[in-house]
Amino acid sequence: MIPFLNLPVKIVKLFSSNVSESEVAAGVCMGMIIGFLPLNGPLAILALIFLFVFKINRLAAMLVLPLFKLLYVLGVSSLADTVGGIVLINMDFLTPVWRIITHFPVLALLDLNNTLVSGGLLISCALIYPVYLGAKKGIVVLRTKYFDKIKNSKIVKWFMKIPLVSKLVGLIGKLRSNG
Repeated sequence: MIPFLNLPVKIVKLFSSNVSESEVAAGVCMGMIIGFLPLNGPLAILALIFLFVFKINRLAAMLVLPLFKLLYVLGVSSLADTVGGIVLINMDFLTPVWRIITHFPVLALLDLNNTLVSGGLLISCALIYPVYLGAKKGIVVLRTKYFDKIKNSKIVKWFMKIPLVSKLVGLIGKLRSNG
């Protein structure tokens, strides 16, 4: 319950913190990759591990993940299935590549022979550059134009009036200044 109450404060901190635009854009791209993959596969677990190991903004990834998962449910999954089917089944010249991938011990575990997985990964790879650039420009615009409006919005002020939230924000601020 506490992380949910602290979410508007984290969003405000995302806009005001020293996190670079590249980190936020990388988080958005990672949220897209995870969103376009079936969540019950090993590749999605590997993507989540990448999210926590590398310097990627987790908050940005978790904020856009529901949006990309909604897009996936509304139609990208059928597109991913079609793209994966074309790449895995119809392109005969790629058969040696897929044979190597499916027989390589580590890569065989990633379930790349599934049309949804390979199609979702290919769609994510095709969209990663435009999404990265759009997110990078978007965070700059949000930080310059809308930061003060978000910071002074009624919902953020309401959340800050809750004693538990204001104490947590103060405690987090003290811990960051000491660390």
